[in-house]
Amino acid sequence: MKTPEISKSYTHLFCLIIVNLILAFYFTLRKYKLTFLLYLILFFLLGVMRYLSFTFIADDNIKNYDNQEVTLTGIICQMPKIRQDSAGIYHLTYVVDTKSIKQKEEKTTTGKVYLYQKQKNLDNLAKINDTISATGTIRLIQNYHNPNLIDRELSAQEEGIYATFSIGKQNLKILNTSDKFSLQEFCYQIEQSFLQSMYQTMPENDANMIFAMLFGGYNIEKDILEAYSITGIIHILSVSGSHISLISLFLLSLGKFLHLPRFFNLILLLILIIFYTILCGASVPVMRASIMGLLSIIALYLEEKSTAQHLLSIIALILLLFDPLLLFNISFQLSFASTAGLVYLMPILRSKLNKLKLPSLLIDNLALTMSAQIFAFPIIIWYFTSLSLSSLLANLIIIPLLEILIILGLIAFILGFIFPFITKILFIFASLILSISNEATFLLTKIPFASIYVPPLDFPAILIYYSLIFITLNIKIRKYLYLLLQKYKFITYICSISLIIFSCYFMIKPSPLQIHFIDVGQGDACLIITPHQHSILIDTGGSINSDFDIGSYVDLPYLRHYGINKLDYLILSHADADHSGGASSILQKIPVNHLIITDEDKDLYAKILKLPLNNPLLAKAIVAKENTAFNLEDIHFQFLQNDEKENLKSSNDSSNVLKLTYHNFSVLFTGDLPQTQEKYLLNKNIASTILKVAHHGSKTSSSQEFLEHVRPQLAIISVGKYNSFGHPSKEVLDRLNNLPTKILRTDEKGAIIIYTDGYNFSFKTFLN
Repeated sequence: MKTPEISKSYTHLFCLIIVNLILAFYFTLRKYKLTFLLYLILFFLLGVMRYLSFTFIADDNIKNYDNQEVTLTGIICQMPKIRQDSAGIYHLTYVVDTKSIKQKEEKTTTGKVYLYQKQKNLDNLAKINDTISATGTIRLIQNYHNPNLIDRELSAQEEGIYATFSIGKQNLKILNTSDKFSLQEFCYQIEQSFLQSMYQTMPENDANMIFAMLFGGYNIEKDILEAYSITGIIHILSVSGSHISLISLFLLSLGKFLHLPRFFNLILLLILIIFYTILCGASVPVMRASIMGLLSIIALYLEEKSTAQHLLSIIALILLLFDPLLLFNISFQLSFASTAGLVYLMPILRSKLNKLKLPSLLIDNLALTMSAQIFAFPIIIWYFTSLSLSSLLANLIIIPLLEILIILGLIAFILGFIFPFITKILFIFASLILSISNEATFLLTKIPFASIYVPPLDFPAILIYYSLIFITLNIKIRKYLYLLLQKYKFITYICSISLIIFSCYFMIKPSPLQIHFIDVGQGDACLIITPHQHSILIDTGGSINSDFDIGSYVDLPYLRHYGINKLDYLILSHADADHSGGASSILQKIPVNHLIITDEDKDLYAKILKLPLNNPLLAKAIVAKENTAFNLEDIHFQFLQNDEKENLKSSNDSSNVLKLTYHNFSVLFTGDLPQTQEKYLLNKNIASTILKVAHHGSKTSSSQEFLEHVRPQLAIISVGKYNSFGHPSKEVLDRLNNLPTKILRTDEKGAIIIYTDGYNFSFKTFLN
C-alpha cells in the first residue's frame, strides 16, 4: 500500500505530465523551434515517476521482514554460484524469487533474495524453476557505507533482489522439480562442459581466466586482478561493451572478406550478438554491455557522426526510463562515457593523429584509448582515485593479444561441437597467449608511474569538466562564447580576478582537524588527518574466519579517496582480527613511518600482519606504555596505560587507550578495553569531548563510573549490522543516554567524520 506522501507525489506528477503532453502536442502542431524542450521535460517527469515506482517497497516485499527468522518458499531463478573454501566446504549462492513466508502463519511475498548455503558435496543441487523451501534469517544486503565504494545494495535492487537469506548447513528442501525447458540452464550446462574441456588441456587458473573473459565471472587470482587494474585493462576480464565491439568488428570484417551484403551482415551480427548475450546469462550488465557495444560498432560502421550521437542519446534515455537506478551504476556510467568518447571524440583524435603519419593500427588504438579515457576520466578517478599511465601501452601491446585470445576462445567454443581435436590445439595457443599477456602486464605495473593518484573531483568540478569538453567539441558554442567574452571584457576580467582571489583564499585557509570513523562493519578503524595533512590510522578493521581482505577493499580505497598515500603512524589498539586484520595489506601497499602496537606477544602481530618475526618493521615497532606520547603539529597524542595491570586474561585487556588533545578539544580511543581495566584509568585525565566507545558497545565495557569520568558530548560506536554478539548492548546505550551525550553508530550512519578547529566541532555522516 502506498503512503499518502507517495500517492500525493504520483498525483502531482501525473497532472504535470498531462499538462506538459498537451503543451508539447500544441507546440508541435504550431512548429515552434523550442518544442524539444517540452519533450525533454516530459521525459524527465516520466523518469521521476518511474524512479518513484522503482524505489517503492510494497507491504508484501521480502525486505519488510528484515532480521526475522522465517520458513521461505520460492522459485530458483538463476543457476547457483559455487565457491569452495580451503577446508573443502562448498559455498552456494542461489537467487530465489520469493512466493511466501511462514512464521506463525503463512503470508505471500514479493521480491528476490540471495540464498546462501554451505555443503560438503554438490549433491542435490536445486535447478532453475525448482520450487524450494528453507528456514533461515532474512537480512538486508549489506554494504560498507563509505565514499566511492560500489553500492552492492543498489546493484542488487536493479535486478529485483532486496535481501539475503542464509541457511548455513541446513537442508534446502526441493518441493517441486520443474520439467520446463530453461534456456539459462541449457546455456549454463554448455558453458560448464566447455570449461571442463578447458581444464583437460590447460592449467586451471588459465582456464578460469579465459572462461571469465568469454562468459563473465571473476574466478581469477588476486595478483592478476590487481595488475590488470593498475594497467587500466581490467574490463577485458569480464563481458563488457569492448567485448561486443570486438566480436562485432570481427564479424563485420569477416562479412566484408566474404563479400556479404551490408544489410545482411548487420542482421547476422545482431542475431549472433543476441545469441552470445543469452549464452553469457543475459544478466542486466551483459545486456547493457551488448547494447552499448553494438551502438559503438554501428556508429563507427555507419561513419555518420550525427546518427551515432542520436543513437547514443536515444538508447541512454530508453535505458534510464526503463531503469532509473542505472544513473548510479558504475557499469552504466563507464560504458556510456566510454561510448560517448568513441562517438564524439575518436573521429577528431583520429584525424589529428593521421597528420603524424603513424601506422593506422597505432593511430586507431591511440584514438580509441584516449577518447574513452578522456570521457570516463571523472568517473574513473571517483571510484578508483588513480589514473593508469601504463594504460596506453597496455592497450597497444596487451589488448590486441587478449582480443586474439577472445576470438580464438569463441572459435574453439563453436568448433568444439564438431572438431574437438582442433579445439584442443586452439586452447593450447590461447593458454600461451594468456601467459605472454600476463607477464607483459606484470612488467607494465613495474614501470615508474604505472598508476598515479588523482584526487576525486566533486560534482561542480565534474560539471565544469564535461562543460569544457562540450564547448571544445562544439564550434558554434566556441564562437558564440568568444564573441560574448569580447563584448563583455570588463565583466570577464572582474570574474577572472574574483575567481583567482577565491582560489587563493581557499588554498591558504586553515584546514580543520579531521577524524574519520570508517565503516568497517564489526570492527574499528579511525583515520586522523591533521590541518597540514599528516595522517594517523588507528586500527584497520578485519573479519574473523573470513577471506575478505578489508585492508585492500575498504581501508585503502578510503585512504586514497582522501588523498592519503602514506601514513605517519599506524596504531593498533591490540592484536584481534577485527582491529588489526586489514593492517597487512596497508603495510604492503603504502609507506608507514611508525607502527605502534601493544605489549603482547609479537608472534600474534607477526601472524595478523603476515610478516616474519625478523621483519624490520615489526622489529622497530613501538610498544606503547603508560605516558608514551608524541606530537603532530599542535595535536598531542598520549597513551594512558598502566604498566602493572593485573589479570590480563585476553587481548582485549591489553587494549591501548589513546587520548588526542587539540586545544580545548579531545578524543578518547579505547579499543576493546573491558570494565576490569577501566578502573586503572579513573584517576587519570580521561574527560573528553568525544569517546570512541569500547568493544563496539559491549556490556562488558563502558561502566557507568567510567562514562561519568569521560562525560563525552559525542559517543561513536563502531559496529556491524547483524553482528552475532548483540553489540551495542542496551545497557551501554542506556548508560550513555543517561548522560548529555549524542550517540552515532557506523551501522546506522556509515562513515562518520568529525571536523574541529580545536574549540568547536561539527560532524557529517555518509548516510544522512
